[in-house]
This record gives sequence, structure tokens and C-alpha cells, in this order.
Amino acid sequence: MKRELLQNVKVQPYTSADVIDRYGFLSGVLAVKVGTPSGSPTGLAVKLTLTESDTKDGTFAAVSDKKAVIDKALDENGSISVETAADGGGLVNFDMDLAGCKQFIKATVEVVCTGGTSAACTATAAIALGDSAVQPV
Repeated sequence: MKRELLQNVKVQPYTSADVIDRYGFLSGVLAVKVGTPSGSPTGLAVKLTLTESDTKDGTFAAVSDKKAVIDKALDENGSISVETAADGGGLVNFDMDLAGCKQFIKATVEVVCTGGTSAACTATAAIALGDSAVQPV
């Protein structure tokens, strides 16, 4: 493993909708691990909504850079949805180019269940921020 990776990446557990100060970081990977669903859904999707603000306590609005998630376009609400296995356990990675985003971002993660009887599912997440402008982190 390159030492550059070790000194230039910040990885931390992440709780949906917490504020991320991305100062000095130009990219990130948000990993979402889907739990085991209840209610036997016929489909599961992980929905990500990215919002941004100039200040930590400011008003957050949809990310204006529609290509902030690499290879996928965000809608007008800053959202994207990725399907995963209906039985849960899937890992979904969102590769993000944050260069066009404001300093503070929020990533709201939601597991959307379709079908089944009162289907529900939870997920856990972690974020890795990279491309640090200051080395080492």
C-alpha cells in the first residue's frame, strides 16, 4: 500500500445527515452497508441525498453540482437511488467528486423498501475523504 494513501485519507463512521466538514478534501467515498430487512420486501434501494452549506449551522440546499456522484447524475433535490439485493446485506459505494461542493455537506441515507408487508430496513455507513490538500492529514 502506498504511504501516500495512509497519510492523505480520513475515514470515519458516518451517521446519516450529520455535517461533514470537507475542508481540504476534494473527493470521498460513502459506503453504505444494508441490514437484513423485515417484512419480506421484493425490492430494496439505497437513496442518497447530498446537501451543502457555506457554514456548519447554515441552511443546507441540494448540491448544485449534479455530477458530484461519479457516473451518476443527481436529481434537482441532490438525490440518487441505487438498487440492491432485496434480501439485504448489500454494500453500496457512492464515489463522490466534491471539488464543486461548498465546505460543509450532508449525506442523507435512506433504505427504500418496495413490496412485502410493512417492509423496513436499516443501514450503517462510513465515509472516506480523500485528495487532501494538506499532507499528511
